[in-house]
Amino acid sequence: MDKLFISLDKSIKHLRAIHETFKDANNFSISDKKDYDLYKINLEKLNITIDKLKLDSKLYSESGRQMILADLYEYVILGRGYYSLNTKEDRSNFIKFVLYFVNLLMCYESITVSTNTRRKLLKRIAKEVEDIRNEDRFNELIDFQGKIGLPLKETDAPKKLNKYFDSMLPKTAGGLWHELIVYIFLLRNDIGYIIPLLLTQRLIGLNGRIVPPDFLVLTYNKDIYGIEVGIKKEIQSGTFSIQSNIPTATIDTINARTSDRCPICRRWIPFCDFLIENYSDFSFKIESNQINCLNDCTLFSKEEISEGVCGYTKYSRKETKTLGYTKHKFANGLHYHYRCVLENLDYGKKVEIIQSQDKHALKTHYPYYQGLEMLIKE
Repeated sequence: MDKLFISLDKSIKHLRAIHETFKDANNFSISDKKDYDLYKINLEKLNITIDKLKLDSKLYSESGRQMILADLYEYVILGRGYYSLNTKEDRSNFIKFVLYFVNLLMCYESITVSTNTRRKLLKRIAKEVEDIRNEDRFNELIDFQGKIGLPLKETDAPKKLNKYFDSMLPKTAGGLWHELIVYIFLLRNDIGYIIPLLLTQRLIGLNGRIVPPDFLVLTYNKDIYGIEVGIKKEIQSGTFSIQSNIPTATIDTINARTSDRCPICRRWIPFCDFLIENYSDFSFKIESNQINCLNDCTLFSKEEISEGVCGYTKYSRKETKTLGYTKHKFANGLHYHYRCVLENLDYGKKVEIIQSQDKHALKTHYPYYQGLEMLIKE
């Protein structure tokens, strides 16, 4: 990650060096003064249009900042990253990159429940972007103790502070990572040529504009489809289809198992190495989106998995009358960190669950989204 930020910083410094050189009259000889004058006049007029369009606020501002931060990542990954995808091996490594990056995004969201890490992050941001301290709710946020950035029924923060918190991270609660995972989901399922429109959310004409979906897919038989990430956008998708005559499918992210937040610790459950290796291996046939950790995993033994050695294992099962090890408060069908379940039961029940090696309860999931069944090759 550091290498990416260093390279981005170099690009900004390079552009700034060009600008700083040409706006300084001392860098021009007497015979070249006309070059300086020309630059100065056009710069002044350019700055007027920047102010009129408020272009600077589109690159960084409190309003919509989470979208801006996400766009920067998407520019790096989808706007420039595709230049790296020359071979099938490159595509495999790209899928690994996206899934490990998504794991980092999930780690960032630990600040929803960790007051200490959240405060240190905010102080570091304020050190890098000093004027952020002038924003109305920054000091309130840095002093806040409790859960924030969760659904309103679960947060300790007032609604406005909860909303302000969202501006500190790029598209929180899966907004960014679902878009990226959908891209590799389309890639792995080989449904055609993928055209990301995540950075082009308005198609502009002289007398109007239309709102396109997040992706277009050009199939191998020359059909074209729009792909919208997230439900509840049916009107937007329908309007685009009417205007463009391009059919648009909506992908369900709410019910996708790619985003499970543990109900105990309220942290997201990321992707494990076993999953990432298999999902990035195009020769590996995925029979089901669910991985049975005890039967399938090759990185840990059954004993290690049962004891909670792997921090990525999910626990989900419902209580049954005949199985004593299912009689506890977490046997309710929700998806937990298995470690969290073990840590929050009494010793006797913990041992009982470990010894049971409950293959039905210990699992994780490959990325899978409903809505594209007609396009995916079987």
